[in-house]
Amino acid sequence: MQPSIISSRVTGGFAALLVILVLVFIASVHGASRLADLDTAVGRTHDVLDEIGVTRNALREVETARRGYLLTRQSEFLELYLSAMKNAVANLDRLRDLTGDDPAQRRRVDALGPLAAHQLTLVTEAIASSLDRPRDVVAPTPDDGTIVAEQIRGLVTELEDTERERLRDREAEANARTMKVIRGFGAVALIALLLLGTAYYILDRDAAVHTAVLEELRMYSRSATSSESASPSDAPRRD
Repeated sequence: MQPSIISSRVTGGFAALLVILVLVFIASVHGASRLADLDTAVGRTHDVLDEIGVTRNALREVETARRGYLLTRQSEFLELYLSAMKNAVANLDRLRDLTGDDPAQRRRVDALGPLAAHQLTLVTEAIASSLDRPRDVVAPTPDDGTIVAEQIRGLVTELEDTERERLRDREAEANARTMKVIRGFGAVALIALLLLGTAYYILDRDAAVHTAVLEELRMYSRSATSSESASPSDAPRRD
């Protein structure tokens, strides 16, 4: 096989490797960008879950204070109820902001606000009606916000379960994407080594060909010089 044919094929392989390197690198960068987006989404899901937990605790305090006051009619429970309700409303506002990009979760959060307001109305009515009753007959009834409290707990549970499922899916996707990015950049490194090896081969072979041609020219030049020096001189003329 002629050297020029070998050189052209090696050069073609070098070009093909270069194209593959560029494509794999672009794919790896895109995968890394997607991985960054997934990491952001996972962090946001953690934030939502944390806020749901805080909201759940605030609503639990609301429920405890509600029951405590209706059972004992002590003002400390009423103050605790009002304070817990304010905290719960503030938590719902933050949760509404965090779920702004999720219509389904946003609808659940939006449904919690009216339920909390309705519960406050029922508790206020129950408190007002209990003031005219003897202490020993005061007891929570289904109209004092118990049913609404169960609805609130159900919505909070749906919120939390949905976010936990989403978190599992996003973490699984992020782990899979991480492996793809690692393999992608590993392929980039391997192809880069192949390119370097191919480039070295081409340069080394071109240098060898150049040296061989130069040596051949030198040999030809020495041969031509020797031939000229060894040629007979002109024959002497006869009288």
